[in-house]
Amino acid sequence: MLTGQCLCGALRFRFDPKGAVTDYCHCKMCQRWSGAPVTAWAQIPESQFEITSGSARTYQSSSRGIRHFCDRCGSAVFMTDPAGDSVGIMLGTVDDPTSLAPTGHGWVSDQVKWLKIDDHLPRWERDAPYDR
Repeated sequence: MLTGQCLCGALRFRFDPKGAVTDYCHCKMCQRWSGAPVTAWAQIPESQFEITSGSARTYQSSSRGIRHFCDRCGSAVFMTDPAGDSVGIMLGTVDDPTSLAPTGHGWVSDQVKWLKIDDHLPRWERDAPYDR
């Protein structure tokens, strides 16, 4: 199991990373949500994720996603789909994300032009094939 938390530590979680799909997202919505030019994610089934302390506020940002924030400090922590099937955990909130290296780049059509990441990972103009 891996663990993580928001900025203030009030919202803590744990998850089983088995089978996690990891990637970078360059979409404009993730840029605005995180305040960063790119985000890194681990996506897992909802059954592998548990909030262990604190609580989250939600915002349905699109027909495909519900964003979850710490209700105390406002940190962006994770995202779910409306059906509740999967959880996308922001890798910056994981206590030790070493084993969760991203394997590709989604939404490079929105990539900030001055950001150059030369990692030779696959890139998709919009959604990665597993997100469609």
